[in-house]
Amino acid sequence: MEKILKFLKCKDVDEVVYKMKSYEINEEIEELKNLIYIIGKEKLKNKDFTRIRTMRELIEFLNINMGIKNNEEFKVFFLDCDNKLLGEKTLFQGTVDRSTIYPRLIVEEALKYPTKGIVISHNHPSGDITPSIKDKEVTQAIKETLKNLNMSLVDHVIIGQGNHHSFLDNGIL
Repeated sequence: MEKILKFLKCKDVDEVVYKMKSYEINEEIEELKNLIYIIGKEKLKNKDFTRIRTMRELIEFLNINMGIKNNEEFKVFFLDCDNKLLGEKTLFQGTVDRSTIYPRLIVEEALKYPTKGIVISHNHPSGDITPSIKDKEVTQAIKETLKNLNMSLVDHVIIGQGNHHSFLDNGIL
């Protein structure tokens, strides 16, 4: 922590908060975020993500890939019958607090692969991983749409500053 404070030229956390509120160190904070992102990408280079073996691996990937973004992003992972990763795509990008999701576009992309299951994920830049009513409604709409095409929604994961919320683990799916 002392090294970070030194990097930000602050004596304590209170000073960091004060300077952030007055926009004095926002550039340094952005540089730090970018550095963390680059380090995370390097860490992932040697990992094999052609198969989602565990939820932990997926969460690690998502935290590094989208956990520190300033705007919402919505990613879709396309899986075959054995949970082998067929493809991954960021389908929607939004603002700091919302992104518009179109189930039709998810289906269009899924039909490009022999998709059996889908994992969807989006980030909450605020860090609050509590699903909104809209998050729950969209999840159910996607689930029903996929069901009619003999595909399943495996999970919906919300990422927020090192934390995550799994709809499957929390009984929403």
